[in-house]
Amino acid sequence: MPGVMNAPATTPKASKEVAWKPFWVALLVMSVILFSGAWLFQPSTFGGVDTLQTDKIGGVPYQYLLWSMIILGLCLHVSRAGFDFLARVLMPWIPFFLAGLAASIFGITPFTALRSLVLWTLCMISAAVIVAELPVAISRKALFRTVATIMLLSVLISVAVPAIGQHANGGIWRGVFSNKNALGWIATLCMLVCAGMCTRERWKFPVFVVALSILCILMSGSKGSLVAALVTLGYLGLVSFLRSRVTVALGVTTLLLSLLSILIFGFFVLPEVLALLGKDPTFTGRTFVWSMYLNSMMNTPFLGEGPGSYTFLSELTLPLALRLSDLGAIVTPHNAFLGAFGDAGIFGLLTFSGVLIYLAMVAPFLRADRATLVCAGVAFFNMAHGMVETHEVYATGFAWFLMVFLRGMALRQEQEENSANAAAKDVVHTVA
Repeated sequence: MPGVMNAPATTPKASKEVAWKPFWVALLVMSVILFSGAWLFQPSTFGGVDTLQTDKIGGVPYQYLLWSMIILGLCLHVSRAGFDFLARVLMPWIPFFLAGLAASIFGITPFTALRSLVLWTLCMISAAVIVAELPVAISRKALFRTVATIMLLSVLISVAVPAIGQHANGGIWRGVFSNKNALGWIATLCMLVCAGMCTRERWKFPVFVVALSILCILMSGSKGSLVAALVTLGYLGLVSFLRSRVTVALGVTTLLLSLLSILIFGFFVLPEVLALLGKDPTFTGRTFVWSMYLNSMMNTPFLGEGPGSYTFLSELTLPLALRLSDLGAIVTPHNAFLGAFGDAGIFGLLTFSGVLIYLAMVAPFLRADRATLVCAGVAFFNMAHGMVETHEVYATGFAWFLMVFLRGMALRQEQEENSANAAAKDVVHTVA
């Protein structure tokens, strides 16, 4: 079945009719840059707190400009079309937002938590508003060209200007990002997006960008991203196989049972196997980190301490980081699910897991388009990599942006097809 990514491009006439088109394209490009963390960073070493506080030249004015553009874009869209489409796109994230709002009010630092929640909300709104205003063909092309440029620049800077594109110890790429793990994370997301852009007619450049992304993953030395990327590709193959052959109920059940089996194996069987093989069963010390952070989080298990309280450097994570200083700068729990539990309690954990499970395991069987499949891959990658890294909980991250954008693209495609069918019916009725 033809998917969203295979949909024919809109005609030049239709593209010119998009109101404020340069503004929306600029908003998309600027959002991808900010939420992916792509920037021209100063040379730094990896492994210390300095990488978490890298000075981004011009970063603050850029951020304020983008926040202003997002608010302006929201006002323009609402004045033209209301909240209906935005509500449809953002519906899966609303329970997670409410959990974060409650945690912010009753948390340890309400104003700081509310600020994190507001910025996260603006990130989500940005993706939804852009795809609501731009036709699918234009938004798809702009997204693809932006991520392709970021990957190409990362390779060029890493090779041509190693003082900036590589870490001080040499040979480890970071590209246009602050550290190697960020490059591996974003490169995997770009690989998933570009692979989803491939069609039989247009495959050469997407394949080239996929190759660049794979090179960045390998040269960054980010093992977590590499393993999660391989698992995600296998998962997408399984979903593609199942959703054309089984019912929705059977497909979702199969995926949930597979996920449960993987979790049981990872937590209860794999450590014993590693110990027998003489390997590190603590996942490079992560089990110690998880245990210490969980003990602290159990003080407020229901509502948590507010967005950012355990997923950024805070008065709660600083003493934990000092106790774990032998393992490095451990200022987060190195587990996204623990991060959601610490920030918003059991309700945050359930809603965080719920939105990812819905996008990764339920939505692909409800919708047969390719955008939904790529969105499922991004959600699953977030789940898989979230087992060993914190990355994105209530953070303005690229994975959240992509999930909203791809879901909105699928809904927008449906809207465009319905409008085209209605117009065709009117023409037939008029001729008759």
